[in-house]
Amino acid sequence: MSVTLRRRSGLPVRALCPQQGPEEGPQLAIEVVLPLEYTAFCLLHQEGYLSYARERVQDAWMSRQIVEVALGNLATIWPTVISSPRPAAVAWRLLDALISSALRDRRVQAAQPADVVYQLLPPAQADAVILCCRLHMSEEQAADLMGLEAPTVSSQLRMAQRALPSELTAAPAGAAGAQSPAGGVRR
Repeated sequence: MSVTLRRRSGLPVRALCPQQGPEEGPQLAIEVVLPLEYTAFCLLHQEGYLSYARERVQDAWMSRQIVEVALGNLATIWPTVISSPRPAAVAWRLLDALISSALRDRRVQAAQPADVVYQLLPPAQADAVILCCRLHMSEEQAADLMGLEAPTVSSQLRMAQRALPSELTAAPAGAAGAQSPAGGVRR
């Protein structure tokens, strides 16, 4: 069974699952309708998730797979996620768990060292460094992506900057306005 997602103008994303009976030819497809809120959430966050995953995993194909699995898993629990106080925080934990698992598996297979930031800092501080310092997101953008308040990200980033050498946590020039006009990540 294959699933294809298509966006139709003004309509929610629909997944088509072609089916075949054992003695029959192709039958009408089952159409799965994804909630509009889920679709909007994915469109809003997927690029940030992909940038973050690429930075952590250092493999574009694997990063895309991780984000696809994370968003797919999110769809299966969407009613619970959307009723939580911070849906983005639930999605962030799911994404982080998948990235951590992929990195553990990859280290065992290829004996690659972990990112030094994650070796030296607690995860929340390391995430703030990755998003704000490496990916040039504003603290507000990072907070939105992680499902946190901006002051929390700011605090995590300041603690990281006190704990690590400045070359690992230096804010890029002009970081305060480091976003594109569309609100995306500046590269």
